Amino acid sequence: MRQTIAFHNTSNHWKTRYSYSPSCMMNLNKLFFSSPQEKAVYDGNKMIWRHNDSSNGGFNTFYNTNVHSANSAIAISFNGYKNNKMSGSSNSSSSNKLFKTFSIEGGNQNLSLGYSAFKVSNNSSYNLFDGNHSFNPLVRRGNAIYGEIGKEQALTGTNIKAIGRIRNVYRFHAFNDNTGVNQWLNITTGESSMAIESIPGLHVDANGNDSASPIGDKLYAFEIESFMSNHPIPATISGGNPGQYVKFFSGRANINGTGMQATPYRTTALYTPNSGHYLENFEESFDFSLGQDYGRYLSYGDPYSNANNSFKKGNYLLIEIKQVDDSDSQHLRFERTPGSNGNSDILNDSYQFNADDDFVFDQREVLFAMTPGSVNGADPHGSFADAFMLFTNTDFEITSFNVEYELTEYDHGGQPSTLVNKK
Repeated sequence: MRQTIAFHNTSNHWKTRYSYSPSCMMNLNKLFFSSPQEKAVYDGNKMIWRHNDSSNGGFNTFYNTNVHSANSAIAISFNGYKNNKMSGSSNSSSSNKLFKTFSIEGGNQNLSLGYSAFKVSNNSSYNLFDGNHSFNPLVRRGNAIYGEIGKEQALTGTNIKAIGRIRNVYRFHAFNDNTGVNQWLNITTGESSMAIESIPGLHVDANGNDSASPIGDKLYAFEIESFMSNHPIPATISGGNPGQYVKFFSGRANINGTGMQATPYRTTALYTPNSGHYLENFEESFDFSLGQDYGRYLSYGDPYSNANNSFKKGNYLLIEIKQVDDSDSQHLRFERTPGSNGNSDILNDSYQFNADDDFVFDQREVLFAMTPGSVNGADPHGSFADAFMLFTNTDFEITSFNVEYELTEYDHGGQPSTLVNKK
């Protein structure tokens, strides 16, 4: 691929790359001219082009047609600066920073028509096209243009939270015509045969009377002992497919109750929820080693709600499991996990777990919610960052590029975490 690179004679370095390929370039009476590398069909008689001349169709367009011109791009690396007025060390170039925003100031409205990408020097977000770190449209807000920095993709405390200890897990069984109350199968009783219980009010019609589940036994009710978080679903989620934004999985407390371990499941092979089985199609992940790949983690189901029913009812959470895999949320029947009743698996008798794995029956199982980094991830952090911007073939002018960051307690210069700087 041919490229045009300019050399700065005064500074003695290669300065920039241009978005056109000329066959020759010339300077005449302080005017700059060039000829195209190859003549295009629509060039007409244009053989010599005068640059920086608005009469030729505007700036940033060359040889009278876009055939010769690629979109202009700017790339900037940022790692801080030296400021003697800052407390502590005066050099922030090697310090660890939380990057907040970056913006561009320019003198033309067409600047907002471009795209940008921002990547930070850490393991979870340095890949340019990893998660949020793809090219996103620039947005004009007031006199400045803002680009998206994105969030950390690794799973951390910001996007994993405990909902509460699981008391029981129920699966919808049937509507009792005699009593007018729904019957639910308790799949965590710890008995050889699972109990069928009547629980009114979990699924109702417009009049508040019990009504059968429209999705049959794909509706689960998780009974929580007491909520550690009163908002199991992130407040930022509205509309769309909820499974794309939240996944429910369980962990467990130690036998002596001194600690708690989150143990989400991740896929090892493709399957449907009825056929999936622990250690055959999925396994536990204790260290979130695949934390950047939110899509590989399984969920007990999506939050269930309709016109007459909400996802959270008292101490119960209604969760819907889908019969097949989809691209947003891969699901898992709770009966297939070690935390359920190990003495019985009504889905298939060949899959039974050890009774010692009845963590719900032992009051040790805790329900967790996990959201992707794009929703509740932490601000990206690192010592330096690279920003890429693409602009259209219209006139534009850039006057400044700004990055806002916050120093952390873990930097190399001992800067206080409350210090916020702009460059």
